[in-house]
Amino acid sequence: MDLEEKLYREGFIPSSFSKRVYAYSIDELLVSLIIFAAFFNQFVAVSNDIMSIIALTNSMLLYFIILKTAYHTIFIHMYGKTIGKMVARIRAVDIYTLDNPTWKNAFIRALLRNVDEMFFYLGMFYALTNPFVQTLHDKLSKVVVIDD
Repeated sequence: MDLEEKLYREGFIPSSFSKRVYAYSIDELLVSLIIFAAFFNQFVAVSNDIMSIIALTNSMLLYFIILKTAYHTIFIHMYGKTIGKMVARIRAVDIYTLDNPTWKNAFIRALLRNVDEMFFYLGMFYALTNPFVQTLHDKLSKVVVIDD
């Protein structure tokens, strides 16, 4: 049975691109605020010099990637949705079981999402041509995002 038949049988509707962008924006804001709060004292210490702020931000790249990967992996596996997806009322499901993605698939999706961001979000534009509005990181991790 193909994905379209499965989704139709269960009454699931693929999420719209605009809902996905909305959820994505909320998640990015939340993770950024967590990083900013965690390193607030360092930001205050260098707030007079823009080059120092840039250097500090660059030095936090690994922390940012680890936090984002953990955030997306845990939330997608446990709930099928991140906080942004909860607000947008959408969720990610495994294309075979239509249940929350496995730890492995959630982790692969989170890693590929980070890689996608490093390449100007090109994988997200794949969703504009995909009938199920799957991004490249969704497709490769065997996930589809549906309305909740």
